[in-house]
Amino acid sequence: MKLIKAPDPWLETAVDPFDFGKTDANSTAAEMIGIMTQEGGIGLSANQVGLNAQIFVMKPYLLDSADPFAVINPVIVDIDSQLQSMPEGCLSYPDLYLTIKRPKSIVAKYFDTQAQECTIHLQDIDARCFLHEFDHLQGIEFVDRTSKLKLDIAKKKQSKIRKKHGRTQ
Repeated sequence: MKLIKAPDPWLETAVDPFDFGKTDANSTAAEMIGIMTQEGGIGLSANQVGLNAQIFVMKPYLLDSADPFAVINPVIVDIDSQLQSMPEGCLSYPDLYLTIKRPKSIVAKYFDTQAQECTIHLQDIDARCFLHEFDHLQGIEFVDRTSKLKLDIAKKKQSKIRKKHGRTQ
């Protein structure tokens, strides 16, 4: 597994449900958490590592446990009507930051790596991370959630950051 960076059509592909009979959830999650941590992210989806399965990993900030965990075959059960705009980045779009409007909190169901169904209530940055990664599984990128004008402005800032730090990719 390795991190896929934009532009890549795989990032725009909705992935299939995770099959516990075909894929080892524990080793997949561990490898994804390793990549996420190495890259300095707080979330990483299957699309971003070329895996055709509904799984993502995230590192929560507001939950009792701050340990990264895997989310498998997620379903959003409830979405807060209150929206908030905050900056977001994405490991597949290095140095690109966009202000995205998302629900302040959500309730979701998913399976953990032991195939146990879980229900979770997330708020603020944790809800935002969950929704960002959930979008990836549907083939939706965070650049799809902003206007062309705002994306163009952000790409100019991205270019300046990359030049300043001598990065080309």
